[in-house]
Order: sequence, then structure tokens, then C-alpha cells
Amino acid sequence: MYRRIEINTLEDYLIPGNKRPEKSVYYGRLTTYNETIKKDIEAFITETMRYGVCIEERIGNPEEKHLAYYTEIMGNSYQLDKGFFLQQINKWMPRIATDKKEILAQSFFEIMQGLAQKGKNENMQKNAYIKFMCWLYYKFERIFTNVPGSATVPKLLFQGYPNQYEMLFFNALSSAGCDILLLLTRGEEEYKKVDTALAFSQRIPAEGGVYPEGFSILSLREQLIKKEREPKVVQVSTEKRVNTNTWLSTEPMEDVLKPQNMRGSDDGFVYNAFVGLYGAEDVANYYQNLLTWKMQLETDARVCLIEEEIPKATFEEIGRIPRKSYTLIPQVINELSSHITCVNRDMVPYGKAAFVQTLEQETEQPLQKFTNLAIELVCMMNRYLNLLYENTGSSQKTRKVILFYGEIRTQTERIFLEMMARMPMDVILINPEGNKGINIKNSLFFAKNYENTLSREKFPSDIKDVRFQTVAFHAERELDSMLYQDTGIYRDRQFTKAIPVTLANTYDEIQILWDEDAKFRPNFQIYEDKVAVPVLFAKVSGVPSADPGRYWDSVAKLYQDDVYIIRDFPFLNHGFNIWKQKSGQLMVNQRIQYQRIKEHPENPFRLIRESVQDYMLEKLQELVDSKVIEDNGKNETNRLILETVLGMDKNLIRMMQQYDFTKRIPKVLAFQTKESAPCMDDAILMAYLNLLGFDIVIYVPTGYNSVESYYTKHVIEEYQVGDYLYDLKIPNLKNRKKSNEGIMGKLFRRR
Repeated sequence: MYRRIEINTLEDYLIPGNKRPEKSVYYGRLTTYNETIKKDIEAFITETMRYGVCIEERIGNPEEKHLAYYTEIMGNSYQLDKGFFLQQINKWMPRIATDKKEILAQSFFEIMQGLAQKGKNENMQKNAYIKFMCWLYYKFERIFTNVPGSATVPKLLFQGYPNQYEMLFFNALSSAGCDILLLLTRGEEEYKKVDTALAFSQRIPAEGGVYPEGFSILSLREQLIKKEREPKVVQVSTEKRVNTNTWLSTEPMEDVLKPQNMRGSDDGFVYNAFVGLYGAEDVANYYQNLLTWKMQLETDARVCLIEEEIPKATFEEIGRIPRKSYTLIPQVINELSSHITCVNRDMVPYGKAAFVQTLEQETEQPLQKFTNLAIELVCMMNRYLNLLYENTGSSQKTRKVILFYGEIRTQTERIFLEMMARMPMDVILINPEGNKGINIKNSLFFAKNYENTLSREKFPSDIKDVRFQTVAFHAERELDSMLYQDTGIYRDRQFTKAIPVTLANTYDEIQILWDEDAKFRPNFQIYEDKVAVPVLFAKVSGVPSADPGRYWDSVAKLYQDDVYIIRDFPFLNHGFNIWKQKSGQLMVNQRIQYQRIKEHPENPFRLIRESVQDYMLEKLQELVDSKVIEDNGKNETNRLILETVLGMDKNLIRMMQQYDFTKRIPKVLAFQTKESAPCMDDAILMAYLNLLGFDIVIYVPTGYNSVESYYTKHVIEEYQVGDYLYDLKIPNLKNRKKSNEGIMGKLFRRR
């Protein structure tokens, strides 16, 4: 008989019989579950599909027709005798090996003897025996027939809780050389009712949780059979194998200049490189050296430079790829690989092989998404293969090189580069800013990281495009990066974009915050290339203590020579505006046409820095999108916004040109002292200046409605500070401030 040996892990069941101690089997029970255990169970099921059986819940009593056939062949005789059992098994199951028959006969004899000792009469023993013989013939014959060699161990997988007779039968199977695994999906308590001493099977040590609701080994088996019948990915053979990077030294820039005969001597290989060159060894001469190196590369190689991004497949490219209705990923790979083309037909098998090998690594995604990716890759491969091998001039050079200059920003770009690196060509990634973006997953990829980095400029195409840097210039840039990164110290106009945030503060804090630089205000924050600028947008209603003198003294404290003054509303000139007739061309479907504005000869922003122009136009679009200005019901609000901003005072534009988002904030002081009120244009301008990052305080001693009446959202803070007074005259704020400063104020005033 076979003996049961200790189980250390579930994977032990997969050890071939000839690698185990002689005549040994495993008989275990499993009560835990996790994804790893599930995979092991699937492997066990796969083994049972070859030489074994899966049973769920019960083996079941023999059917009437099975019993009738047994009686017809074997008769009704029964003897508690080993010789009788062996004779019967020989007749009933002639195809079972002789040694197995003897073990089964011995096992049945011991079982029936045990039943007799427990008081079971001959008729009960006979019923149990016939049940075993029917089970053996109709359910378990494949365990003992056509099992090739000593390496194969037949297997039984049982999910559930065996009863007394099933347990006795399993013991017989185990003794005859069958591995048995019991899945106790509800714990051990019910199992202990049959195996009270826990002596028949060994509990398998495996960490895990409870089995999921509805777990079924038969369902798993059906899934595995279905998967087994699915089409397989067809591998493509090539004339030579691609040997990637095994020949490289530690200096890939020099290595890739080598021809094939200097890379390796085995004619069965094509030696290629898949490398990343990150950072710069010689910062001062980086771009000169890069151009010189590329020119050397081009002496005997056809080089395709891809700069910053790999263009997506066009509609024309996609339209050239026929497709079918796919239900399985292997179908997608096999069918679409047939559409890879190249003017050099020798490259087509390499292209197909690279496509297949790459996509086999990317199958963990929905079918439709996978199909879209595969089509995109076919289009991109066809594009670059034909570009590299087109029949003109330098394309006849043997070696082909793809240079990708920039950082990988999408998974499609990563996959495409990994795919092309499986071709007989070099794929070289270059980024002077260092190893940024999405990382390459191919384990063969070799990255050379230089200690220094520098900002990435356009790839030089001519020596005249190269800017030569002195050592002092580079040292200054390095000092900049140390001084102005996370130190609280900022270079002049270091940031080109801002996110103005309106402060909710007390009335008294207006004068405290007014002269504070942005970086010293509460809630000032840096977000990578943007800065959050805390700004004031306030309306002050009334006059404290009904005292005009003290009121104007407090207002005069906010006066500075660089403050923009609005002495009354309505403020804007409602006369001729050249943008009234042009606004329809400069805004399409509520989108500002940036380029048209920048190219217009009357562009009011044309003289200021490009980055400031871009910022102002972006904020103009933000104002349109915000819907903060009440619609006048004629669908002209957006056009009025455009006209108002493009017609703004050139002094306000100059203030924007001067604006440094970390330092002094440009300021507007506005007054509304009469019976007149702001118009919508005024409200638009105030809202726009607030979005740009201006400090704005509007003094309304009358308490009348002001620009806020045109706003659909709460964007301006109002402060009620005293009684309402009317017909106040605005004094000369500059003179009033000087007269109130005193000697000490004049000595120590900030400006």
C-alpha cells in the first residue's frame, strides 16, 4: 500500500511521483482561502482533468441502471474474504494494474471487516461493497487506468464534507496511490463528526481567510476547460534572434556607435540597444556634444528622432487597419499582427514577433481597451518601420535607430518604445532633466543616470542652434536651484502663473495687509509651477463714527503712487471700442481664440512678456467659464466681457507687466460717493482684476449697491463700518497722507 507523507504547502501536490519518497501520496484538508490558494486549486484541477476526479458535495448513490448492470455482470454473491474481493475486482475492472487491484482488494477487506466489528450485518456490508464497486467503475476508473509512468500521481479533489462511506472509500483510493485534497469551505467542525480523531487527513498549513460565497470547484473547472479551448497567441519566428543590451559596457553613448560586427560574433543574433541617457555628464557643452554624437550616429545609421511626444495614430492610419468583432484577446493579437507592413519585407516577421511579445505583457485590461491599444500600436509601428526603411538615400544604411527625446507621458508611449526595442534596431531615450515620466517596465532596459541635470531645450538640429554655456553661467543656475527651491526665497518673477485667493478678513486687517508682500500673507502657497496669492476684494460701506475727516485719513493710509485710483462710477468710457465688431471672431463656442488675439495687430497685450500675455488670456477664459457675471438675457455677456478686457486701460496692463506674484501686489482704490452706480463693464473689469491677482478696495460711504449687484456668486467681501453719508468729496489723498505722517512717519515710511 501507498503511505501518506507530510504536506508542507499546497504546491507539494504538484511534485511528480518519481521525485517523492517511494510509493507515497498526499491526503490533506484545506480550510483557508486567498488568491494564491485559488491559483493552486486551479493547478490541482488542471491535474484532475488529465488523471483525476473533481467531486462537489456528494459522490451520490449509484443509479438503478448502474445497480442493474452490476448485478447482470457480477451477480449477487458476497463474501468477507480478500480473495473474493480480488477476484471480483479482476472481473469488474480488468484494466486496473495488478498491484492496484491487490491494494483495493486489501482495502475493501479491511473496510468490511471494520464494519462487521461495528455490528454491521452481511447485507449492510454487501450494500456498502456494491456501492464502492459502482463508484469505482462509474466515477473513479480514470484514476487507475491509462496513468503513464511513475511520475504521474492521480488526484481526487473533493469540495464538501464526506459521510462515513465516502471517507472509507477515499481511504481506499489513497492507499491505492491517489492524492486527495478535501476543501472544507465551512471550517472543520462538520468534518470532525466523521474523522473524530482527525487521523485520516492532514490539515494543510496555509494562511488565508474564508471561502467566498458561491465558491465552486466545478465552476472553476468549467472556466479552465473553456480557457483551454480558447485560441492561443501564435508566436512568430524570425531569421535571427534579437539580443538586447547583453553586449553593452557602462558607456552606452559610445556603445551605440559600434557596428554589428563589434557588438557580438554570433551570426544567430542581431545585437541591439535599449538604453536611457538621463541627465548630463558635461553640462556646459551638453547640447554641442549631443549634436556631435547624433551626427556621428548618422554616419552609418538611419536615425529617427521623436521629440517630446509620439504622435497618436491619425484617422487615416486607423482607417487602413481592417478589424473584426473580437471576443478574446488572442484573437485581437493574432488578427491585428497580420496588418503589420514594411517596405522591407524582411522586417515584417520581426515586427509581428515584437508586436505579439509586447502585447502578451499587457493583457490585464478590458477587451475593448486592449483592442484600441493594439490598433494604435499597429499604426505606430507601420509608420516608423516604413519611415526607417523607406527606399531613399540614407535609409539604405544597415543600422536603424529611434531617438526619443523627452519624458514618457503615456502608457501607450511606453509600450510602443518597449515594442520597438524588440526589433533589430536601437531605441535610445534621452532626457537632460533626468529620469522623469513613466518608467520602462522591460527588465532588459539599461539606464545611464548622470549626476548633473539641466533644463530640456529643443533638440539641436544645427550647430548654430546650440547655445554654449560658460561654467559661470551653469554655476549660477545651480545656485538658483539651491536658493529658490523650498527656501522661502524667490527669484524675480520666478512664477508665471498664479491662483488668486480672496481673503475673508476683518475691516481693520485691510490696512494691515495692504502693504504686505504676497509671500508674507496668510495662505500663501506654492504648487509646483503656480503660486496661490492671497488678495483683497472688498467693499467698505458707510463712514465710521460719521466722521468724514477721520474716514478720509484712514483711506489716505492706503494711498501709494503706484495705486490705481477710480474716483467714481461708472468708470469705463462707453464710447468707441474697436473690439465691438471683432469679438465674434475672437470667441467661438464660448472659447477664447488665444492665437487670433495674440496675432491681431491691435492686441493690447502684444508688448508685454509672452508668459504674462498667456496668463491674462487664461484668466479671461476663466472669467467666462465662471459665469460670475449676470447674463443680461441677450446672450451678449461673454462678448461684453471680451470687449471690456481687451479695451482696458494700458496702465493696468503695465501693472500686470510689473507684477511679481511673490512680492508687491498691484492695487486698485475705487470710490462711489455720488448717486450714480457702476455699469456692467465696471463689474466685469473688477472681477477680472480680482482673477488676475489685484488688491481691490471700493469705498462706498453711501452704502449703495455697487459692482456686487452684477455678480451671481459671492466674490467680494463687504464691510459695514458706520453711518451712511452722502455727497462726500474725495480729497487729495496724497497730500492728506503726507500731512498726517508726522516727522517719524516721513523718516520711516516704507515708500
